[in-house]
Amino acid sequence: MSFCEEVRKETDVYWEGSFHHPFVKGIVDGTLPIEKFKYYMLQDAYYLKHYTKILAIAASKAETNEDITYFIQSAQFINESELELHRTVFKELNVTQQEIDSFEPAPAAYNYISHMYNAAHNGDVAEAFAAMFPCPWLYQEIGEKYKDAQPGVKLYKEWIEMYSHPDFKEKIEFQKSMMDRYAVENPKKIQLFKAHFHKSCYFEWKFWEMAWTLETFDSEVTHYDYV
Repeated sequence: MSFCEEVRKETDVYWEGSFHHPFVKGIVDGTLPIEKFKYYMLQDAYYLKHYTKILAIAASKAETNEDITYFIQSAQFINESELELHRTVFKELNVTQQEIDSFEPAPAAYNYISHMYNAAHNGDVAEAFAAMFPCPWLYQEIGEKYKDAQPGVKLYKEWIEMYSHPDFKEKIEFQKSMMDRYAVENPKKIQLFKAHFHKSCYFEWKFWEMAWTLETFDSEVTHYDYV
């Protein structure tokens, strides 16, 4: 099996957990409370902002013109998408400027971004990509799995359509070939690549859980009565 085939099989528990998470299923059948989706989109905007920066770090470490171009263009595309997010989806969700200004990342989002920064700063371009790749790949599989869903909610339908689009699948196939190439070129780092990939798959599942429970740092604290 190729690297991507192996690592996809090894992390299947997280993928299945994502496919059937009540947050994802709520988007698919249209029952997800809109406030949970709003919370998710605010956290996702934070994620995308830093994902863009991590792509730029990867570009600075890439060694071929093809890879440099890929990471720079990807960073530009996501940065433009984030701006569009503020203009359209945030407006539809009635996100206020005060909410944007007072935003704080949830623990799961913060930890996920920290994990990817660690891989990008302390590793090479291949390590950075191993940590970044689960996100788009998972979303493409979710889109493919639920492409025929009719949630009856405009924002949810558009979300599914975005990730089920054939152009997005084509991008993921290209990214698979990149990851497999990095694995072939760096056989001694296979286990490290897998470790980064596994952690990101876990954090992808945690991202749904975070949005479903409206996680905050305060919600992580257990209160005791001290004598």
